[in-house]
Amino acid sequence: MSLINSNHVFIDKEIETKIAALEFLVAAAQSLQVTTDSKKVFASFQAREAEGSTGMMDGFAIPHAKSPAIKEASILIVKTKKGIEWDSLDGQPIKIIIALLIPETEAGTTHLKLLSKIARLLMKSEFKEQLERQQTAEELADYVNQKLTEE
Repeated sequence: MSLINSNHVFIDKEIETKIAALEFLVAAAQSLQVTTDSKKVFASFQAREAEGSTGMMDGFAIPHAKSPAIKEASILIVKTKKGIEWDSLDGQPIKIIIALLIPETEAGTTHLKLLSKIARLLMKSEFKEQLERQQTAEELADYVNQKLTEE
């Protein structure tokens, strides 16, 4: 199973703020035809951030949106040119965003499985280092797909 293709990976994006990052993710989801209503998906991202920051440790964030406007479970990955203030757990700027977009009907299943798997992977130094090293969208998509399907 391949959840990410290279069209879902964005390298060296110039994004200044968390809001701009969420807007970029929503625009990307719209252009990839993952969503039918970008405003609803943006509102879902914002509602989740209001519950607590999705900024993790070591420069990673895992924003996630659940909405009936999302057509299929998708993961988008963005590597920024410079770090973004995201209210992360360790106070460090976010450099890699792994966004989950989940249809409302899969909220308790696909969403939790993906979130749990990605959170576990982000606890591994090797995984984080490899994500930082990948230079192309293809390499990054292949690597993450491989890791998501292991076990």
